[in-house]
Amino acid sequence: MTFGALSFLSPLLLGALLALPVIYWLLRTTPPRPRQIRFPATRILVGLENKEKTPDTTPWWLMLIRMLAAAAVIFALAEPVLNPDRAVSIGGAGPVAIVVDNGWSSGAKWGERQAALERTIGTAESAQRPVVILATAPEATKTTLTPIAPADARRRAAALAPQPYAPDRPAALERLRTALQGQSDAAVVWLSDGIDHGAASGFASGLAEVASGGLTVIAPSDNAALGVHAALGEDGGLVARIVRAGGGVEEGLVHALSQRGERLSEARFKFNVGQREVTATFDLPLELRNQVSRVAISGERSAGAVQLLDARTRWNRVGLMSGASQEQSQPLLGPLYYIRRALTPFSEVISPAAPDATAGIDLILKQNATVLMLADIGRLAEASEERVATWVRRGGVLVRFAGQRLERGGDSLLPVVLREGGRALGGALSWSTPQALSPFAENSLFAGLPVPEDVRVRRQVLAEPASMDADTLVWARLADGTPLVTARREGNGHIVLFHITANSDWSNLPLSGLFVEMLRRIATLGANQLQVGNESGGTETAASATGTTATGAADDDAVLAPIRVLDGYGALAAPPPTAESVSVSAFETLKPQLKHPPGYYRGGTTQRALNVINRDTVLAALPSLPSGAQSAAYGGETRTDIKPWLLGAALLLLFLDVIAIMLLQSNWRPRRAPAATASAVAAAIGLALVAGLMIGGASPASAQSSATPEAGAASATAPKPADGAKFDPRTALAATSKVTFGYVLTGDAGLDATSKAGLEGLVKVLTARTAIEPGPPFGVTIESDEISFFPILYWPVSEQTKELSEPARAKIDAYMKRGGMIIFDTRDHGQGMPLGFAQQSGNRQSPLQRVLAKLDIPRLEPVPEGHVLTKSFYLISTFPGRWDGGELWVEATAPAAANGGQASRQARRADGVSSILITANDFASAWALDPDNRPLFPVVPGGERQREWAFRTGVNIAMYALTGNYKADQVHVPSLLQRLGQ
Repeated sequence: MTFGALSFLSPLLLGALLALPVIYWLLRTTPPRPRQIRFPATRILVGLENKEKTPDTTPWWLMLIRMLAAAAVIFALAEPVLNPDRAVSIGGAGPVAIVVDNGWSSGAKWGERQAALERTIGTAESAQRPVVILATAPEATKTTLTPIAPADARRRAAALAPQPYAPDRPAALERLRTALQGQSDAAVVWLSDGIDHGAASGFASGLAEVASGGLTVIAPSDNAALGVHAALGEDGGLVARIVRAGGGVEEGLVHALSQRGERLSEARFKFNVGQREVTATFDLPLELRNQVSRVAISGERSAGAVQLLDARTRWNRVGLMSGASQEQSQPLLGPLYYIRRALTPFSEVISPAAPDATAGIDLILKQNATVLMLADIGRLAEASEERVATWVRRGGVLVRFAGQRLERGGDSLLPVVLREGGRALGGALSWSTPQALSPFAENSLFAGLPVPEDVRVRRQVLAEPASMDADTLVWARLADGTPLVTARREGNGHIVLFHITANSDWSNLPLSGLFVEMLRRIATLGANQLQVGNESGGTETAASATGTTATGAADDDAVLAPIRVLDGYGALAAPPPTAESVSVSAFETLKPQLKHPPGYYRGGTTQRALNVINRDTVLAALPSLPSGAQSAAYGGETRTDIKPWLLGAALLLLFLDVIAIMLLQSNWRPRRAPAATASAVAAAIGLALVAGLMIGGASPASAQSSATPEAGAASATAPKPADGAKFDPRTALAATSKVTFGYVLTGDAGLDATSKAGLEGLVKVLTARTAIEPGPPFGVTIESDEISFFPILYWPVSEQTKELSEPARAKIDAYMKRGGMIIFDTRDHGQGMPLGFAQQSGNRQSPLQRVLAKLDIPRLEPVPEGHVLTKSFYLISTFPGRWDGGELWVEATAPAAANGGQASRQARRADGVSSILITANDFASAWALDPDNRPLFPVVPGGERQREWAFRTGVNIAMYALTGNYKADQVHVPSLLQRLGQ
């Protein structure tokens, strides 16, 4: 029985309303208990009339309360439902199979899907039908699908989560057929994501065949999920392509984020009605553009709404020089024409019109080019050769192309020694024929690139076999095994040689698309001057190419292992146990799946990004449904069961009836009522309110529906503490309203008080001398408190310092790699045997070693000459505290010497800021001041002059941590020289 938006599931019980008149008559003729008054047995009272008379009927207001309570119970038993049309209509009488799309496109509106799932289970439960729940995305463990009770189905539904890859609907259909085999009159409800994924038509037809009791398809009523793919545009800008399956007008923002999560830029996009693809361009300079590690759609929580970037999307500055004298007169035949055309889509090309190679190379290197390509230049001048060699060792990539000049030999800037004269393949006087290219090896820079069958090499320069050792990398060979592209590591850089010309004189390779992809991968080698995000949010050098390693080690570098992967909501997390490694050649055509989820993959020094949305992705809406299938939408207004509310109201009315009886018995005079009566009235009111809240509270369906995507998105924007960390909103507000420093609590009251006083003294100096106005420092406990609010964390190390737990180490590692700086102060330089780097007797570790032993920290070195710390605010050369003479250690920035073929770790941070400082000079004691700004501790041996230098050290550290390495720019050199008096 339905009355507009109100429906009764058991309308026959409404016949009990006919009993209301009988109830009324019974209640009316049953008066309250009469009040008894004892009169003295005296004659004098005969004939007196009592003015207070007991009524013979129930008062009308009390009658109304009781009648409403009875009516509420009757209506509740009739099971009224509000908005019954929102409920899923399920046919048949057999099991109810609920098929849930939980691929990447379901993450954005997973709350709607959960609410619809709960409502469907509730409908099946009211009909006492078993339930089968099937997720279409592949799962790690495939449980046996059998009809289960609705209560068990709810537990199964609560365990479902969106996955970061597309659903496998054909496989899900086969599992459903097996589960419903032998089941008659089964109904199927498909909670779809509204996207085709390539097999929706056959999947819907298969569901219709299985669903003998009827098929219901629920799809998003508005715009479906969004996906984003980012790539370099024609002008070198970063362009985001946003795709969807269709819908109405929709607009939003797409953000360009650094590896630390900093928002570097944003761009707005807008879909018109029916439009399925739009683009948004980020306006960023080259230096910021190369720091973008991911692009994400604002407010869209799914793996498809996040695009991870690697070295392939970074814009490189490439310098070109040619030795061909006729290039200007015949530009279309010159070697630089083909190189420029190949590099233009993904690089900034510098080609100076210099009179000679020496001047041109000087101009290129002054413009901070990361790649230098020389076409047919045989020998460089001695000064240029030395300068280019130094540039290569620092991370530059030198690419040379052969020509007539190199046929006569070359200089030292070649990966191999060349034979004099070339090799001609084909021609009237040759028995040989032009050679094709051999497929690229797994350890090649070009692994995975397809080799065109029509590419032929007619001439080349040859390498002396004796000059090719274990350090020589052969990235391309001809079909007969002759090296075509060779390379060698020099320091942090590479020297690469193409044994053919850069134009079509010796080969048609420069005319092919393969030549473009080969130069693209070589250009990314120049990203070693830039930074790429690693799995922990820190940075690492991009000295390797995107296709393979730059070291040429075939064992480790031919396989890429997952290091950080995206979950169903688009957040980076540790890879699951099901994630597997993949070969470099297979990575090019790899699609995200259970074994290979989207995320970052690494092999040796190579890091690659696998994404859900690629350049060819096109999203399509669901096709038309099979005949007989009914469709519904995820509605914002849900079906509501009114029965709990009516029962709560009835119980509340009954408690009010009890209260009314108590008031009547107290003769309507509450001020004269006994204390026991007043207490009983208060208790009855409390019980009534509690009962009303418990019975009339939200049902499971409404509780599920309250977890809307908007609520989830709002919570996602709030600061999230690290695992196991306490989060106090008041602390967060105080710590983020101003620049705030933190100090680690050690448990030693005196030491903690010194740390606090020291930072307070530094805050006073910063406020007086700089534009920084920090707030009061905070004491934190590493194991339990959130530390992400503090740009600098001062950590005094004492003998009582204990080894950190695994969660605390993970928290510190994440803090340092996401931009935080920790100052470890052992305070032991003036106290004899140091606690810092010295090893204690036996196997006992020093306190500092206990803290740093298992942390992932880079190689350290004393502050080198010219470091930014020496000039970030004051010009200083030493870093004293209470003691003077101890070294201040920072992350190493100079190239490390090779050790067994593997380079040591070194700092390569995007802003040049070291994440860790280690000192033994006791900074806090030198900074500590009392309320009257008087020092608390003496400083030795330099006295108050040393204290001034200690404060200058603190100011430099604060400015260094907050402003980065801007003082390292060449623009500051004149000012620094003037301050030095030079």
